[in-house]
Amino acid sequence: MRGLLLALLLLASGAQAEQAGALRSDPAVPLHGAAQAAGALVWIHPFARELPAPAAPEWTSGLTGAGWDLWRFDRAGGPDPLAAGAERLAAGTAALRDLGYRRIVLLGESRGAFIALVALRNAGLADAVVLAAPAAHGRSAERRPQALADFAAALQAASPQAARRLALLLFADDSWDPDPAQRAALFAATARRLGVAALLVDRPVAPVGHGALQEPDFATRLAPCLLRFLDLDRPPPADCP
Repeated sequence: MRGLLLALLLLASGAQAEQAGALRSDPAVPLHGAAQAAGALVWIHPFARELPAPAAPEWTSGLTGAGWDLWRFDRAGGPDPLAAGAERLAAGTAALRDLGYRRIVLLGESRGAFIALVALRNAGLADAVVLAAPAAHGRSAERRPQALADFAAALQAASPQAARRLALLLFADDSWDPDPAQRAALFAATARRLGVAALLVDRPVAPVGHGALQEPDFATRLAPCLLRFLDLDRPPPADCP
């Protein structure tokens, strides 16, 4: 409901979104422009059957308030393929580079996170990529082996030049996660192979569930640590409390 009301208000005000390939700016957050912004934050939302797609979590105002421009990779109304979506995302971040953005951070949730995961095969994708509860295979037990295999294959295909920092956020009681312990181990091994700074949030006490990224507990418990991880001018934290 909040997203629909926001869309109606933006339509009434005549606010316009800027485009960068398949990416668009969020009219609710004015752009500083590539020359003045601290960087570009790209929000890659969960699966959405129709627009408006889910908004970026409110705690991301910690970045936009610090001068980052908010961009979105919106997909709705039809197929949401992983490989094609990943290529469109990579082309979008390249377009942001062409506009002059010096730094790019990707934040993906659920299917959006899995698209960002597949996009890691592209060198120069972003400076930092956050994968929150990546999911793309449903919740049935029969699909779990394929979900884990595809997760492992995407990590295996990741380029060492895709990003300088990678974060994986896994939450307890996530019915979409085929095997959190195995996914955590695969991610840690991949980070070592790639030689990148990595942050693994592995099933904290709170928040829990597949949508934990949007919960108030995330904003208070984990967002400050994640924002430090995304501060590319400072050494990243090794873990989050």
